[in-house]
Amino acid sequence: MKSYAGFLTVNKTYNSNLFFWFFPAQIQPEDAPVVLWLQGGPGGSSMFGLFVEHGPYVVTSNMTLRDRDFPWTTMLSMLYIDNPVGTGFSFTDDTHGYAVNEDNVARDLYSALIQFFQIFPEYKNNDFYVTGESYAGKYVPA
Repeated sequence: MKSYAGFLTVNKTYNSNLFFWFFPAQIQPEDAPVVLWLQGGPGGSSMFGLFVEHGPYVVTSNMTLRDRDFPWTTMLSMLYIDNPVGTGFSFTDDTHGYAVNEDNVARDLYSALIQFFQIFPEYKNNDFYVTGESYAGKYVPA
């Protein structure tokens, strides 16, 4: 399965970076909606959603990967971001780089999404949805 992962720098002053893992849809990725998944927590890695709930892979009891039978990535292009800075693989070089409120979280996520669509311009005209669970209910509207 095709996928792309890396870091999006959301604050150059403090070298604050959000980790992302993007899976283009398996069927018609050029037309499929792009879905941003935010895990919640606060501080819950979106890798939980990827590996436990709806991503293309499942971590088995012996710590190996297998393909999920019915992943969301069949029909949707899924963008998993560890959000806010400091969650999961996301990091900063300075404590001033952490978000202290939802406005900071929204600013960082907006910056990450601008960069994402610059890296992947072929998806900028696709329908775009933001969703998640738990505390993401505060992040999504922000």
